Amino acid sequence: MKRLWLALRRVRAFVVRDFRLALSYRLQFFFRILEVLFVVTTLFFISKIFEGGVVTKYTQWRDPLAAWIIGLAFLNYFMTGFSALANAIRQEQSQGTLEGVLMTPVSVPLFIVGSSAYDFVNATLFSSLYLLYGWLFFGVQYRGNLLLAFVFLVGTTLVLASFGILSASFAVVFKRGDPFGILLATSSTLFSGVFFPTQLIDDYAGPVIGQIPRLLPGTYGLDGLRRVLIEGQSFAEVRGPLFTLLGFLVVLFPFSVWVFSRAVRRAKREGSLIQY
Repeated sequence: MKRLWLALRRVRAFVVRDFRLALSYRLQFFFRILEVLFVVTTLFFISKIFEGGVVTKYTQWRDPLAAWIIGLAFLNYFMTGFSALANAIRQEQSQGTLEGVLMTPVSVPLFIVGSSAYDFVNATLFSSLYLLYGWLFFGVQYRGNLLLAFVFLVGTTLVLASFGILSASFAVVFKRGDPFGILLATSSTLFSGVFFPTQLIDDYAGPVIGQIPRLLPGTYGLDGLRRVLIEGQSFAEVRGPLFTLLGFLVVLFPFSVWVFSRAVRRAKREGSLIQY
């Protein structure tokens, strides 16, 4: 219990540090809130174009505004999970503080959690604003079990964070962004169904390219979220994508932490932690 309390205090120290930094940009925070409202309002009017159109054959897209709002809230978490740690590493490197942080008695898993914690708090706030604005101003209804939707969100975030940890490992060793990570982030945004139904890829791009969404964990997470919140499906109906997502998580998360630990040990051995 004492060890857990100490770990929570260390994570809190990371969050407080990043929160104080964010406070120095109050105007940016305010404009970000307005930006979310602007995007939701724009999507509301665009969705009116599709009323009664062909999108109704895709059950999750019978309400395009709800589908887009959930997709954008998901994308916010996706980008945070994928980039938070790598960005934190590069910032520590540029400030010359990475070596000092990693030389403290902070374990690698705790450093990963602590460095990303504030970004996830921030992502939670702005993702919630997408859902709140849709419900408050435009009458979007969320029908399913919110706890089940939260499980999908957490599972997907952890899977995507695993790729972010691998990208951060690349930054620790090579001091540059991970080109494979950028490719994965771009393909996930395009093919996971954030902006259009994944069935369209099968219909218009052919069966070979149509297999790409099935290889991306984000596809299962977003599909599960929409099936719960838009279609109101139960656990029995969404257990397929949920178990697939958990399969990705069981494999990727321990592997990514192991790779990051090896990267840190190599950088310490070579004395390159302070290089940028």
